Amino acid sequence: MKYFIILNFSFFIFLCVSAQQDPQYSQYMFNQLVINPAYAGSKSAVSTSLLLRNQWVGIDGAPKTQTLSVHAPLSRKKIGLGLHVMGDQIGPVKTTGVFGSYSYKLTLPQGKLALGLRFGVYQYIYNWNQIDHYDQADNVYIQNRTNYIIPTADFGMYYYNNDMFTGLSVTHLFNGRLTSVAALNGDNASYVPHVFLTGGKAFDVSGSVILNPSLVIKTAKNSPFSFDVNLNALFEQRLWVGASFRSSYGIVLLTQIIITDKLRVGYSFDWGMNELTKLSTGSHEIMLGYDFNAFGRSRVMSPRYF
Repeated sequence: MKYFIILNFSFFIFLCVSAQQDPQYSQYMFNQLVINPAYAGSKSAVSTSLLLRNQWVGIDGAPKTQTLSVHAPLSRKKIGLGLHVMGDQIGPVKTTGVFGSYSYKLTLPQGKLALGLRFGVYQYIYNWNQIDHYDQADNVYIQNRTNYIIPTADFGMYYYNNDMFTGLSVTHLFNGRLTSVAALNGDNASYVPHVFLTGGKAFDVSGSVILNPSLVIKTAKNSPFSFDVNLNALFEQRLWVGASFRSSYGIVLLTQIIITDKLRVGYSFDWGMNELTKLSTGSHEIMLGYDFNAFGRSRVMSPRYF
């Protein structure tokens, strides 16, 4: 039946003006550039990460997301630059985005405050021929594909020191128009600003165990806020093990192995405790990160906590 069922469930949720539209990330605490441009350059290294997410496995047309990001401080450390590329597929809708981030850091007595801006473009492709239509004669579906190029801009603030962070970001400041088809309430389907509030702190429990609770709160216009509450534990500076609770969904289990001072590999598994459990076997997310030496240093000096 192709994508008719998932179209009703996910495609409309993603496009209409009354829902959160940004991809979901379970390992947000290790991948903050994609939700906050002010994070760019917060490490003393050229930091790269690759993330692959397969959401709601078992549901035809469920979201699949890939991101590749890189960011670094400039030589005087006051400026950070970042770049990330995102690919997202939900049923018949394919999205590709390219974004550049800029941050400027202010040194405060107890930490650093970074202000960031991000600009980029999305390419949206709607494959109408992958949908089973009730009315085959509807003129809306005559063309097989619809293609949109949409500019976007984001703003963020990020305060951090060696053992804590807090961030606030707002995405989609341009309210980019998604389609020419009006939503049910008469509004054109478009991007609406999304607000992300994050925070976390590392606690040295013993010489070999670090506890790191963190939180992300997400909200958008005409959409109820949602949140993830997470608790990670770092053992012997090499192994992260943690769990999250996601409002209105369920739980997340995650782990990350720090193979070397530069190389790390992470995995998370989402398990829903709602109606999705009947249709899906969960969501999987894999992340690979690598930090290159910055400015000729012999070893990477970036913190491992976030």
